[in-house]
Amino acid sequence: MTQIHLRYHWAKKYLLSFGFLLLTLSMTAQNVSVSAKLDSTVTYIGGQMDLKIQMSQPNDIQLAFPTFKDTITKSVEIVRVNPIDTLSTENNRFLLEQRYRITSFDSGLHYIPPIVFEEAGKLLDKTLQTDHMSLMVVNPFEEVDPQKGITDIKQPIDTPFLLSEIQKYFPFVILFIFLVVGTTLAIMKYRGRDIPVNIFKKEEPKIPPHVIALNKLDEIKGEKLWQRSLTKQYYSKLTDALRHYIEERFEVSAMEQTSDEILASFKTIDFSDDKSFENLKQILRTADLVKFAKHEPFPDENDMSMINAYFFINQTKIEEIKSLEEEKQNMLDKEAESADNDLRNNNNE
Repeated sequence: MTQIHLRYHWAKKYLLSFGFLLLTLSMTAQNVSVSAKLDSTVTYIGGQMDLKIQMSQPNDIQLAFPTFKDTITKSVEIVRVNPIDTLSTENNRFLLEQRYRITSFDSGLHYIPPIVFEEAGKLLDKTLQTDHMSLMVVNPFEEVDPQKGITDIKQPIDTPFLLSEIQKYFPFVILFIFLVVGTTLAIMKYRGRDIPVNIFKKEEPKIPPHVIALNKLDEIKGEKLWQRSLTKQYYSKLTDALRHYIEERFEVSAMEQTSDEILASFKTIDFSDDKSFENLKQILRTADLVKFAKHEPFPDENDMSMINAYFFINQTKIEEIKSLEEEKQNMLDKEAESADNDLRNNNNE
């Protein structure tokens, strides 16, 4: 009797446990819900949309989602499958969602049957499935008439250009220009090059070398240096003016050369004006005697050096060919100057 009683006790215990398990599964099954929804019920051929499958469940169980390979139905194809995402974890429950990007290339109304959660249903001993859905696929293109034959491709439509189309890119273009200019100036400064301050300023015409030299001779002549016993300063300024002129006119480094080297340079540049060469030679030789041998030239020699300097510059200068506009302006300037002189003379009389 004792063994029979013990067996009865264990059987009763197993039956209670199994019943409690069935009761728990039954209560869990009642708390699990599934749904499916399309982004839209209408699309066009080749258009894409999302099919969202959701399941709400307690957080103490794990249930599997249904799996699809390439299609939902025969006419609805799968483009992409997203992983399962947890949308909510409130009140000890999970709201899970999986999205399918779908498309269709068949026009018409397509029926999507209920999606069945087979594995989850077997575990819960309950049928878990969504509601059925409908998808209308429309054809936005004109119907093709085979009787009309093949037609050529339509040409692109010529639409007018609107500034508003590129207006949004203006800040980026301006920023790019500032970056390019800033980088260029930084590189120039790093390499020790002069930065152009007035980039957009009109470049002034370069003064010809002979004009600068002749103006310098006029300035030296007006200072009357040798007349004030400043003979050395007189010849220093005179030769400096000639050296600057020779350097600009003949591209000879006259400022860094001695008198003999300057004279020798004229033989290498095929200089054939013997008279001008002798005038330059007279000036340089006399200047060397004054600066290094304390020679005191006669007044006539000093005047001759100035005359030879004028002669050398005028004989070797390059006259620029002026345009008609410049010639016209010069004539107007001379006429205006002549009229001013006549007016002054009449006022003096």
